[in-house]
Amino acid sequence: METPEIKHIRGPSEPRPRRRRLDRRAVLASRLSLICLAALILAFALATALLLILPRSTRSMIEKRDLATFPKFTLKSYFSGDFTADVATWYDDTVPNHDGFKNLGNSFKRLFGLPKSEDSVQFVGKIDKIKDRAPGGGPTPAPVNSKSDSSGPAGTILPAGAAGRFMTAASAAPTAGPSPNNDAEGKDIIENIMIIKQDGRWRGMEMFAGGSGETYASALNDLRGKVDPAVNIWSMPAPLPCQFYTPDEYKEYVADQSECFDGVHSKLTSGITPLNVCGALAAHADEPIYCRTDHHWQPLGAYYAAEAFAKAAGVPFADISSYTPKNIENSMGTMYAWSKSADLLSDPEDFTYYLPGAPYSAVYYNPDFSFAWDDDDLFGAEIPEDPYVVYLGSDQYIVKVTTGLQSGRRLLIMKDSYGNATVPFYTGSFDEIYVADIRYMERNLVSMIRDLDVTDVLFTVSAFSVVGENANHIQTLIDQNAGETVTDPYPQPGPTTAPPEAG
Repeated sequence: METPEIKHIRGPSEPRPRRRRLDRRAVLASRLSLICLAALILAFALATALLLILPRSTRSMIEKRDLATFPKFTLKSYFSGDFTADVATWYDDTVPNHDGFKNLGNSFKRLFGLPKSEDSVQFVGKIDKIKDRAPGGGPTPAPVNSKSDSSGPAGTILPAGAAGRFMTAASAAPTAGPSPNNDAEGKDIIENIMIIKQDGRWRGMEMFAGGSGETYASALNDLRGKVDPAVNIWSMPAPLPCQFYTPDEYKEYVADQSECFDGVHSKLTSGITPLNVCGALAAHADEPIYCRTDHHWQPLGAYYAAEAFAKAAGVPFADISSYTPKNIENSMGTMYAWSKSADLLSDPEDFTYYLPGAPYSAVYYNPDFSFAWDDDDLFGAEIPEDPYVVYLGSDQYIVKVTTGLQSGRRLLIMKDSYGNATVPFYTGSFDEIYVADIRYMERNLVSMIRDLDVTDVLFTVSAFSVVGENANHIQTLIDQNAGETVTDPYPQPGPTTAPPEAG
């Protein structure tokens, strides 16, 4: 008799077969995948909708440029493909919160980028050592827009005088300039900008290659022969920060600006007083005299330069303690805009400017010297992304400052953007101060000096402008509208701006 087959019935405590568990996991994983896919599709659709709905950016503060505009439709551009390509460029360039996305991307690069050796250096483009450059030679890039200094290497505008940055270097090897720390803890070179870390802080600097300054010297000599001999003409070039902060092991990549200025000044005729302020600034190199994230000097550096000029000119000069400091915190200037360095982005700086203690009034004129507005102030809006624009409204305006002095001295400052920060420090030194940019003024310089009874003409331009294409503008100012009569369309009764309250 056969034993009947007894089927096993699984008890409640016994585990289910493994196959069923695997099937259940597969179903669960499939459902999770579908949920994730749905979430991604929803997020992508939402992002696309926001990109279409939100207002598009029109200007980048960190890149110092206007963003792309929507192209004009034509049949020719459509069939050639240019129209659709330009639409794609516009859509990508004007993404809402353009600067925010740029900063976010650079932050990710810093967080997840490849680690850099402490001694690593990256050269983008061909950068020669000064001693390897043949005298009288060296590449000069095609001019882009030598009248401006507000966008970067990738844009359409170069810094003041940047077109001359590759001009012939001085034949002598650069000497070591004083620096609070001549050793770099980290460094990169990006598009002719050196990014270094010293004393735990990141700094961006343009690399200066020197130049003869023939055009600059020739123009000043021509001016000297065309104005009254009683008019004082001064040349005070503004050195760049690489003079003071280049690491010792990279001095051979930059020209010594003090030697360059002395060489240029040796070409000046008698009756022009040269001022080399490299020594005056070097004595304060351990102070914040230059921006770390911008190509300009800090107002404190401009103060020391202005002090040197006032001493040479024999005019009174107010100590900086009589000024009221104003601070723009966490600023990020042109060095980040041009280099897109994540290191600079991670290390913003404070920009401190100074309000004069003496009363003054200010009037703004257009480049043709027609009246623009009466603001009675030398300072504008505080913009952390571009702190240097706090001065003078904009580079292209001619500004007149009237003080309460009765010394009989009237100063005309011919400058590029470097000269802007010096202006407030002369409010206790001259009766009147006219300020004009060599790149924009449309009146005859000789007539301006004669008809406005100017007693002192001061050229304060950056080292790049001394040896670069910006120097051509000085001769243009001397030649244009020759013989014209210049009349101030807005005579002022006297100073109106009261000293700021302490604190």
